[in-house]
Amino acid sequence: MQLKLSVAVLAGAGILSSASVRAQDAQAAADKAQADAQISSVVVTGVRRAAQSAQTIKRNSDEVIDSIVAEDAGKFPDKNVAEVLGRVTGVQVLRAGGEASTVIIRGLPGLTTLLNGREVYTSSGRSLYLSDIPTTMLQRVDVYKTQGAEMVEGGTAGVIDVRTSRPFDFKGFSASLNGRVENRDKSNKNDPQVAGMVSNRWKTDIGEFGALVGLSYQKGHYQDEVTWNSPPDNTVTSDPTITGPRDLGHSGTTGKRDRWSGNWAFQYKPSNNLEVYAEGWSTRIEHDRETQFFIGNLGWNAGTTYTLFPGTKQIDTVTSTGDLYALSSNQAPQDDSESHQGAIGAKWKVTPDLRVSTEFARTTSHWQQSFPIMEMFAHPTKIVGQTYVDGGARFDYPGTNMLDPANYTLGAFIDNWAESRGQSNDWRADVTWNNGEEHFFREFSGGVRLAQRKAAYQHESANFLAAPAGLPAVGSLPGLTCPSMPMAGSYGMSQWLVICGDYQHANLDAWRKMYGRNGQTAPDPYSLYSNKEDTTAFYGKTRFGFDAGPIPVEGTFGVRVVKTELDVNGFSQVNGLPVAVNRKTSDTDVLPNLTMKATLTDTLIARFNAGKAIQRPEFNLFNPGQSLGTTETSPGSGLYDGAGGNPDLKPVTGKNADVALEWYFAPTGSLTATVFKHKFQDYILTSLARETIDGKEYRMSRPRNVNDGTLEGVELGYRQFYDFLPGWLGGFGLEANYTYMKGHLNDQGKVTPFPGMSKNAYNINVLYERGPWSGRVAYNYRSKFVDTFNYRAILPPVGPIDLIVDPIETIDASLSYKINDHLGITLDVENLGDRTYNDYHNVPSNPRDIRRYDRVIGLSLRWKL
Repeated sequence: MQLKLSVAVLAGAGILSSASVRAQDAQAAADKAQADAQISSVVVTGVRRAAQSAQTIKRNSDEVIDSIVAEDAGKFPDKNVAEVLGRVTGVQVLRAGGEASTVIIRGLPGLTTLLNGREVYTSSGRSLYLSDIPTTMLQRVDVYKTQGAEMVEGGTAGVIDVRTSRPFDFKGFSASLNGRVENRDKSNKNDPQVAGMVSNRWKTDIGEFGALVGLSYQKGHYQDEVTWNSPPDNTVTSDPTITGPRDLGHSGTTGKRDRWSGNWAFQYKPSNNLEVYAEGWSTRIEHDRETQFFIGNLGWNAGTTYTLFPGTKQIDTVTSTGDLYALSSNQAPQDDSESHQGAIGAKWKVTPDLRVSTEFARTTSHWQQSFPIMEMFAHPTKIVGQTYVDGGARFDYPGTNMLDPANYTLGAFIDNWAESRGQSNDWRADVTWNNGEEHFFREFSGGVRLAQRKAAYQHESANFLAAPAGLPAVGSLPGLTCPSMPMAGSYGMSQWLVICGDYQHANLDAWRKMYGRNGQTAPDPYSLYSNKEDTTAFYGKTRFGFDAGPIPVEGTFGVRVVKTELDVNGFSQVNGLPVAVNRKTSDTDVLPNLTMKATLTDTLIARFNAGKAIQRPEFNLFNPGQSLGTTETSPGSGLYDGAGGNPDLKPVTGKNADVALEWYFAPTGSLTATVFKHKFQDYILTSLARETIDGKEYRMSRPRNVNDGTLEGVELGYRQFYDFLPGWLGGFGLEANYTYMKGHLNDQGKVTPFPGMSKNAYNINVLYERGPWSGRVAYNYRSKFVDTFNYRAILPPVGPIDLIVDPIETIDASLSYKINDHLGITLDVENLGDRTYNDYHNVPSNPRDIRRYDRVIGLSLRWKL
């Protein structure tokens, strides 16, 4: 009964096709005795119900998919979508700036994120920024490792579809209110968060109506700290085989993020065969932060003394005296962004076997940033440094008070600003015909999608202003300086003076005048781009089925054809002057997809999926503008540095195959294994290459297509609640998964691993639910990976340097108590193990930096009706 109910709910939500529902009904009858026996002694609620729903989605999907389903309306185990995804098989996340942000699937960043199956297009990106969606709005999150022909194209690594609730998801009136306060240990702040949702449905003489409104507000302070080494270099002129850093430094970031989000949905069913709906989502983010940066030059003069690590030519400690270079820089960006999406659509069951649907969506986004950087020079006379201490660098200035304004003078002013806008219109129509379960071809479907996207971006010109003569003394300007945030780790100098972030923005125009500038500068023409992309897509798909002896087999075959017309506009530099550039391209991609699923037994399923996918570059990479250096990389070399975009970029193409075996031994018990292989063409990396521009030779950094690449691996997943254990032990459950990956890119004969790919990653999630209590402890691990290849081009004997990241471990925990049917309380801890992020130059004893983040303790009170 419970399994049938889950299937019915999924069908109503649009997850399962009619053919899948009928097939599952047949299997549900065969499994009824076993399923009823397993659940008869357990009330399936909360954590178990969410796990059971997620397992049912995976079992019945045509594609290779993993899902996370809300335990109840507005109740997910984490506070934003990116945090939730860290628990999914094959998914890894990186945390910074107070929250999880970067998400990759199977070690690769080439993924598309959708909202309710729709593209969320911004001015530079093609995907929804997952941290912008609070989990209080969610019904579920689906992670597709393979793609059907009916899905929006994009995502060579996979697709993440974020699904919000609709009023018809509930039986009648429903309301929830979540209040939360969280404490962060390094920023030492207590921040409020609140979210609420109200939904209802009404039956009238003209049909059934439903309406839902949700609102959310989050405030979050955070503090990240870094201590770092510059890349190893030939610092000792008398012995060029000795290597060490030229600079050591600290960097602390404090920030405050205010995020407002809202979603709404209306549904109307004049009859059982017709539904009309409208829904939308909006978010606004104000994000203010300061990065307090300190550079301490090691001097490297005739009086410098140093020691080496035993048995190496690598520098360990350094002591220098003299007029030493030291820089305090406060980088204080203030970001303001808004995104809105609205959609209207209809679903019509024309006959029992014919269904049609259509939808129109519009998305708009606007982002702007004010980003002043104000610098001061410090004037110490002695530095004592150690290049490797606990994954970072330790240095101090004996005899100099680094908090005394008298030891500083004003330095450069970097006056940055930027702005971008984007909008898209998206229309699609689909038709499905059910041909009957008795035929080989059981279902036919097809559709069309038309999308138009526009994007524009610009930033400042002439942002660097050197310190003019006659600037006032640092100590003569009231309110100018503040002590930097203190370092939580023991790395020598723990604080220094910085120009206060509040002072920078409050006195920005006066500061510009002091440096000889009136007001904000005009846009840099080389940064300006205005792009338009039109996409026309058609697809056709059939669902088929047959019996291979006693084994029923069902599958799908589909083809999506996508024509993309791109119109890129910007400026390029010719003879030192901006010249307008317009580049128009048009290409057509054919994307076939095949799925097959064999039901070997009532509980054992085998799958095979193969298909082709594309991932188009983000719009900012197409920018034809370029920045060209005016100083030779070394005297007399005739070589200059430059950077730019690439309007000739091709989309990344992926040809993917997955083979899976899935054993569903209980409604909330499964053991799954998937072997996958991806082959890529035209993978995009930012790299250096020599180019001749206006008769000069430049070492240009720009995004480029590499030849090809291959990724392969295996995923294992296990889920079970141990209801058979006696007493309170029966409340325990375990979710665990492991992913092994290996792969490489071939760039003109040079073979390298994928940047950002860990060979090993696993998650262990211990669950407990019994009576009013529930809890979880989640452990996430990913092995080391290369962040950037050829990070810095250093002269021999050091040679090219790769930036490598140490393994990352994260532990989170939560404990909930259900006070009554309407009220519950949750205590959770993020970063329980006080994780650190360590990266290094080629070898671990040559660190670049160590990064430390806040430990977050949250207390939530949740009411529902």
